[in-house]
Amino acid sequence: MRFLRLPLAALLSGAAILTAAPPAGAATNPYTPAEVCGAGYRTISSLPAKTDDGRQWGGVYLLYKAGGYNCVVTIKWSFIGVATDTFAGLYRDSEDSSKNLYDRGNFKYYAVVRGYAPQCVKYAGWVGDNTGDAGTRAVATSGWGWCD
Repeated sequence: MRFLRLPLAALLSGAAILTAAPPAGAATNPYTPAEVCGAGYRTISSLPAKTDDGRQWGGVYLLYKAGGYNCVVTIKWSFIGVATDTFAGLYRDSEDSSKNLYDRGNFKYYAVVRGYAPQCVKYAGWVGDNTGDAGTRAVATSGWGWCD
């Protein structure tokens, strides 16, 4: 089975990075990755979405469900409740981009994509600012991994 080879400490170390409390007075996103992905999914990796100058505007999470199913969700930590350019991507094949899955739009809370991925995967996401496509983005991209 996929992902059972990862030690618990490795799973928890990535999650610990993304559980920091927002600044005092800041809005919090009412959604969690597991809630967005649905029943049976559990977080196996996460990355903060950072701007070029290091500001963290969101978290990008890779979740797994038994049977080879993955979910990628980008949870906004900034511009919550404001429709901004937000993206989640699940890359399932490095040579055939038609097999990759994306969710991009002007979303208020998150972007999410789910799919069957029995081989190695890569995931990515971003949160854009409130100035539109030409504005600043906070980005996170993993390397290839989570292989059988």
